[in-house]
Amino acid sequence: MPWAAVIGSPIEHSLSPLIHQELWRSAGITGWEYRKCEVDAQHLHQWIASLDSECVGVSITMPCKKAVIPLLDVVEPQAAALSSVNTLIPSGGVLSGFNTDVFGMSRAIELSRRNAGMDLGGRAIIIGSGATAASALAAVISLGFREVDVVARAFSGGKLPADFNRSAMNLGVTYSGHDLTAAGTLSRCCEQADLVVSTLPSGALDPYVGELSTMPLRSSFLDVTYAPRETAAISCCLERGIPVAFGVEMLVYQAVLQFKLMTGIEADSHAISSVFQLLEAK
Repeated sequence: MPWAAVIGSPIEHSLSPLIHQELWRSAGITGWEYRKCEVDAQHLHQWIASLDSECVGVSITMPCKKAVIPLLDVVEPQAAALSSVNTLIPSGGVLSGFNTDVFGMSRAIELSRRNAGMDLGGRAIIIGSGATAASALAAVISLGFREVDVVARAFSGGKLPADFNRSAMNLGVTYSGHDLTAAGTLSRCCEQADLVVSTLPSGALDPYVGELSTMPLRSSFLDVTYAPRETAAISCCLERGIPVAFGVEMLVYQAVLQFKLMTGIEADSHAISSVFQLLEAK
């Protein structure tokens, strides 16, 4: 029986099985199994070694996105530059790694701005400096945002977050780093924003939500958190009429590209709408 899986730790909260199974259903794929597997970095090698010929693909979450790279035969250039693989495709005995997070973010941002009649480009503010922030950096650059400010705790004391800085150098991107914990820093950066992307985990941005009030009405906002769907930051932006992209939109669109890599099938708009309806009803 063909099967796919999502791996990581913790994994119980993952929505990947629901999303992929609905995409399979819409495409008429039956008899496949989608597994949810608790796998940490320590046991990753053993789990990857156990893959059989029936596996069509693996969705990878933290803490395995970087740890999986040495176990792969091929890593696509963008994933290699970011040191972040969230999709594994086994084919003919070759294990290939991809990053679909960048596509998920860029698609969610693009659609939210298009629906609001906004152009792409200008200055982007990224909040956070972890692996998701590195993917956000690649996404905003791909959309034409050439000026980038990164606001994160990691910049306190004038330090540079090593992994994030390495990803930026690999992408050939320059950015300005700012200390999130310094009073008023986020507020000042947001004053010039055309786009703000928060890559912080759920609740971590809440103490700084008031500083988003300086965002111009021409700007838009993406919060990668999808639980809860409407974060305090999103509520703040919606109250001011600022277009937002929800974390669940990023989640779905990165899965849509995973689905194509795993099946060779392009999900149509009906299938994608069905996924959103399913998640809203959950």
